[in-house]
Amino acid sequence: MIKIINATLQIFLKSRLAITILMFSACVSSCGLFDKEIKQDKHIAEFRYRMNRIMDSLDNHKERIKAFEKIIENIEADEDLITPRKKNILLVEGNTFISNEYLSLENYKKAIKYTNIIIGIDSTSPKGFYNRGCIYQILDEDSLAILDYNKALKLNSDYSDAYYNRGIIYEESGNYDKALEDYNRAIKLNPSYIIDVYTNRGNTYLAKEAYDKAISDYGKVLSIDSTNIKAYSNRAGAYIIQKEYDKALIDCNKAIALDSTNINAYKKRASIFEAQKEYGEALDDYGKILALDPHDKFDTHETVRKAIKKLRPLSRRK
Repeated sequence: MIKIINATLQIFLKSRLAITILMFSACVSSCGLFDKEIKQDKHIAEFRYRMNRIMDSLDNHKERIKAFEKIIENIEADEDLITPRKKNILLVEGNTFISNEYLSLENYKKAIKYTNIIIGIDSTSPKGFYNRGCIYQILDEDSLAILDYNKALKLNSDYSDAYYNRGIIYEESGNYDKALEDYNRAIKLNPSYIIDVYTNRGNTYLAKEAYDKAISDYGKVLSIDSTNIKAYSNRAGAYIIQKEYDKALIDCNKAIALDSTNINAYKKRASIFEAQKEYGEALDDYGKILALDPHDKFDTHETVRKAIKKLRPLSRRK
């Protein structure tokens, strides 16, 4: 019985020793891996710091591009970046910086080249497709932009920027129903630029002759920003169409109070005065438009001079 106990104890001790050795070996291995992870994270932080420093310290776009290209070379050669995914994230960030610099230089071909590199590094990220879509949209290559926004949204169905930009393309092409769908989706995601989305959706409703909905959206803009001149002017336009001249006049007056050089508000207010047979006031506003646009930069002279010619005899008759 004692021998059995001793034998069992020996087996137990041997097993215990084996487990201890295995545990110690695993600890050494995991500690080494942990150290490498720490070193990697330090390198990642350092690369990000260097990229941000470039933005802060260099004013010249071409100098920035050279500096970012050097950092990308360093990232690619860094053997301490042991996790491919993390390395790729850094490479995406660096190439995004370069693409944006070329975009600022209006070198769209190079900007697209670097978005293509981004997509090549990580085709599962919506960022590259979205950025390339933005460049195509700037170039009026709307069909290509929509393809890229579609890809971005397939990868991330909550990408509010892609909905908004795609909505702009649909609105400008007269596809108002699709534009409204995209603006509605963007609004549900509550982006930081919600004012712009409400404004564009209001403009789309206006184009669809859904005037009450347009007025509602411009009102939402003003509830967020009571100094938004465009919203006052746009809402005034909707009120004019509905012949709610008193409400339209209030909005025009507010727009002009905020910006006394706003030609659009003066044009709308002049049309209100004309509709209300306040011809003298209408002539005053048309005169202000000519004074604000002496070189006809905004193509106002022809229509304004015609209006003045028509109203002068009417104002004298009154």
